[in-house]
Amino acid sequence: MLSIVILTIVATITLYLGFQKQRGLIIPFGLLGLIFSLFCLVNNVQLWNEWMQGLMSVDSISKTISIIILVAAIFILPFFNLFNKRGNEEVGDVTGLFLFSLVGIIMMVSYRDMIILFLGVEIVSIAMYILAGADRRKLSSNEASLKYFIMGAFGSAILLFGIALFYVSTGTMNLDKLTNINFSSLSQLSVLIIFCGLAFKVALVPFHFWAPDVYEGTPTIYTGIMATIVKIGAFGAMYQFITLGSGFIPSWMFWLISFIALASMLLGNIMALGQTSMKRLLAYSSIVQAGFIVIGFINITPQNAWQVIYYLVAYTLASLVCFFSIHFIEEQKGTDQISAAENLYSENPFLAIVFSIALISLGGIPLTAGFMAKFFILNNAAYNNSITLVVIALVLAVVSMYYYFRLINMMFTNKINAINWKIGWMYQFLFVILSVLTIAFGTMPALIVDWLK
Repeated sequence: MLSIVILTIVATITLYLGFQKQRGLIIPFGLLGLIFSLFCLVNNVQLWNEWMQGLMSVDSISKTISIIILVAAIFILPFFNLFNKRGNEEVGDVTGLFLFSLVGIIMMVSYRDMIILFLGVEIVSIAMYILAGADRRKLSSNEASLKYFIMGAFGSAILLFGIALFYVSTGTMNLDKLTNINFSSLSQLSVLIIFCGLAFKVALVPFHFWAPDVYEGTPTIYTGIMATIVKIGAFGAMYQFITLGSGFIPSWMFWLISFIALASMLLGNIMALGQTSMKRLLAYSSIVQAGFIVIGFINITPQNAWQVIYYLVAYTLASLVCFFSIHFIEEQKGTDQISAAENLYSENPFLAIVFSIALISLGGIPLTAGFMAKFFILNNAAYNNSITLVVIALVLAVVSMYYYFRLINMMFTNKINAINWKIGWMYQFLFVILSVLTIAFGTMPALIVDWLK
């Protein structure tokens, strides 16, 4: 997989450019590396016919998810220029770490051997621990880094323990070699533990407990990475495990997934209703969204996996706009409290509109990608006779609209003596693309569904 090699080389050179204080070259060089890596991935450019002795493999699903990850990274990287906590001197460090994290995420969605999954998780986690604490002079950022480290350590330890039990019970860690194996109760226990380890990475209930604190304390630009690219990688890893191991995953696991999905949607909604911080609100919102996504894992097959991937695309488009909008509001108001968004339309109409479109999509309102994402997931669940689950999910989706529209209402509150402020044309351009895609995929889903299939 040449893309991984390119990202590794580009990340290393980016760190070197940072040491040489060539700040003007870092972001353009990183973008060039991402585009070249994406080109090689789309065109199936390989270094060797068999990648890493069968430890990794690029099938249609892992390739699709990797492409989405790289495209999202291309949208994210220009915003790194906005993080100027120490005179922009750290841009090389954070860009290099971000590119290295992409290597780990691609490993997570392309693994065939469990050791690659664990290595990918650790590469991503180490980079994100540092990015969470990037604002070193801010106590909440240091706290977020520490809590993320502790939470990540628990998740990694649980995952590694599950992998060890899996190896003991099956004699292999390669999911492609699980043939003619007598699966025991120990192997079923290993499946449960591995799933719990991955659930930490997507903040499903009850593995979510410090996620809102981490979201709130982490610099907002990097919170957007946690909420989108990292989650895509974890869900991609979960998909590979469930589909490649479909022959040994017990039926009761899917009942457990249904229960976790409902618990995540219910608790996430309840906690989001009383939040005063926009980032904490979106943290609990992401728990709700994760609940919807795992509904798609019930009876998932390579043929209907596109529904989960579509949801990940819709969620990523909206989340990136939300977190980047909050960053600009924080820069102007000095806080991420919901009250800081008051009168945003009078101060910056453009930002208020794109932010509102993103929130509407997260809420699942028609004519947005978020609506079609929920429709596809719940329609598939209903087709597989999970009617009770679908009805409860619909009710909770309606509940979630309250806190999204509470924030939108705050933005469009009229207030005299508004101070107008603007954002750069390049960032406006990126916001426009993300918003247009949100509406286009919601009104004409065939634009992407045909490709995902």
